[in-house]
Amino acid sequence: MPEQLFFTEILNHRLAGPVTGLLRTLHVEPKYPQAPITNAVAMECLVFGFLILLFVLVRSRLSVDSPRGLQHLFEGAHGFISGQAHEIIGHDADKFTAYLTTLGFFILLCNLLGLVPGFESPTGSPVVPLGCAVLTFIYYHANGIKSRVCGTT
Repeated sequence: MPEQLFFTEILNHRLAGPVTGLLRTLHVEPKYPQAPITNAVAMECLVFGFLILLFVLVRSRLSVDSPRGLQHLFEGAHGFISGQAHEIIGHDADKFTAYLTTLGFFILLCNLLGLVPGFESPTGSPVVPLGCAVLTFIYYHANGIKSRVCGTT
């Protein structure tokens, strides 16, 4: 069995049975049934949970009258990504900005997580960037097909 991080051990201890059962239902035999969750998946879950909490925190404290530092940070990042999207994608970039901002924060936090002792960067595993790339490819082209078929812009 490969070396596991502390957080991965906790997830495997609590969720190994259900995850192994789910994988077997999908006809995927895990290499280590007693520890089907890898370090990369565990770190992705940690980043995902942190982002959800962060987004809920920012959303609950939004203010037009007196924005705080975290709101300024998120508005600045959103504005930067929106500007980049308009330059690259064009006039229909607004429907992709929220997704691209979220993806940017996910990748940033995945990379920064590797700097914390006891954790590793999930983007160090080739599967994670590949998953982000495939998801983005599907999302972008599904929106293109939707706009052609439905006639929306």
